[in-house]
Order: sequence, then C-alpha cells, then structure tokens
Amino acid sequence: MLELIWGILNITVLVYFIIICFKSTKIIREKLGILASLIFVFGLLSFISRPNDENSKANVFELENQTRKAKPKAFNENTYFISKTLEDNLMSKIELSVKYGENEKGKKLLTAFIDRSGFVSGTSWKTEMVSVEKSIIKNKCLYRISGTLEWRLLGLKIYSQPKDFNGEMELKK
Repeated sequence: MLELIWGILNITVLVYFIIICFKSTKIIREKLGILASLIFVFGLLSFISRPNDENSKANVFELENQTRKAKPKAFNENTYFISKTLEDNLMSKIELSVKYGENEKGKKLLTAFIDRSGFVSGTSWKTEMVSVEKSIIKNKCLYRISGTLEWRLLGLKIYSQPKDFNGEMELKK
C-alpha cells in the first residue's frame, strides 16, 4: 500500500513539475525572448531524456564455473527453469528464477535471475548479492539474496531500504 501511495505521489509531483515548466517557459519567452525559451526547453529535455543505464542491466548471475562454458552440451540439453516468489505485496513482486542442468552425474546450478515486476513507480530494486547452492537434501537448493529497494522522488534517491531473502527451492522438472 505504501508503494501505491509513493507512486501516486511521484506522478502528482511530475505533473506539477511539467505545469511549472510550461509556466516558466512562458515567462522566459515574455521576458527574454523566444531564443532563451528554446534554450530552456532543450535544456529541460536533455535532463529528461538522459538514459538510466542502471535499470537496463539484467540481473543475471552465473552460478556455473566459467571454464565449463566451453562444453555447451554438457547436460545433453537437459536444462530446467524454476522460479520462486520472494516478496509479493499489493503493488509489486520480486522473483528468483534458477536455471539448472541435469545429467547422469546429477544436477548442476547454472544461472540465477532476479526480477521485480508490477507497479514500481518511484522505487527501484538493486540486487547486491546472490548465492544459490545445492542442499544436502536431494533435489533442493538453498538461496540467499541481498538487495536494496530505493525510494525515489522525481529520480532523486530519498531512502534506501535493505532487504535480505533466505530459503530453499525444490529442483523439479
């Protein structure tokens, strides 16, 4: 619920900011001329259109030893994909997905993927650490994930909330 209120607050502040920008452009045009207002508008657009490289990076973590990648058919293409919901609140969901391979020697963990979906306006998730390892219990793996949920207002970080997830998943087909 808090994320919904935060998202609505972000949208409201953004709309108010756009209204202020239009009024400011009108005042600049009247006081300084069209050239000054065009420079002001292009300056604002350059800030708005700045790409955010942090969110475009995929949160995929390799679990397999890098030297084994030379053998693409080490599992005879018997790879499986499982996922588990780590957090599911009213507005968003954080999921852990694990890809593993299976051959005559057993199961081998390959990659882990952390995904946050839903209404995420005003917040961003940054995964800091992922640990997934096979359990002593057959067909189970243990996971430990650390990350930070950043609360932002118009792109400025207001608060960082650390989150940790621990548990086990069943490696099933």
